[in-house]
Amino acid sequence: MKKEIIALKPVEKQSLYIKISDSIYSYIKVNDLQPGDKLPSERTMASMLQTSRNSVREALRILEDRGLIYIKTGSGVFVSNLYGEQNVLSIRLRNCTLEELQELQSALDHQAVLNAITRGTPEQKEKLVSIAEEMLALCQDNVYSHTLDHSFHSQLYKMGQNNAVHQLINKIRDHRFVRRADADCENDSIWLTTVPDHLTLAKAIQSMNSAAALDAIDTINNYGFSLKLEKAGESS
Repeated sequence: MKKEIIALKPVEKQSLYIKISDSIYSYIKVNDLQPGDKLPSERTMASMLQTSRNSVREALRILEDRGLIYIKTGSGVFVSNLYGEQNVLSIRLRNCTLEELQELQSALDHQAVLNAITRGTPEQKEKLVSIAEEMLALCQDNVYSHTLDHSFHSQLYKMGQNNAVHQLINKIRDHRFVRRADADCENDSIWLTTVPDHLTLAKAIQSMNSAAALDAIDTINNYGFSLKLEKAGESS
């Protein structure tokens, strides 16, 4: 009897676009591009990513929908300013240990979560749950997206209506992202563990369960910092 041949499964287009958008997101972060900075042309990015311009265009639409970039017809693609134009205070942290950054982020995230519970609208909370469910759907296909993770946390901080908290946390998260990008042998799949906790967090905020929400944000943050602390211990 002839053995049945199992065909290859087609790659989901949405997963492909998410992966491309993640690569562009990484490019923005590791090159420390600032609001208003211009990205390479679609043609250049397609060449760098070894993919088609149509795929790059779809990925850019995802990033634009998430508020990370804006597209000016005839001019190009630019990094968005998430906080508006009136940024007058600049803070630079020096000589901070990972433990100190973890303590600072924990305090800030706790405030952000409590703010989101009390200040977020029902529509904003529903959107947060929707993003978490989108992350979970990709997770079931073993796909983790930094773009969606950024979108989730950005939505959370926007709900809190405190730009100072939002910007300080993003500085810490960006710093950690760049350090991750520079790490040897790191696979994005390690972050799949945290995806269900994002949905737990979103639903706890929606139901105004502050204890469960704070526990979930601690679980997410502690996992990320524990990986960095383990690597720091291995290298010492």
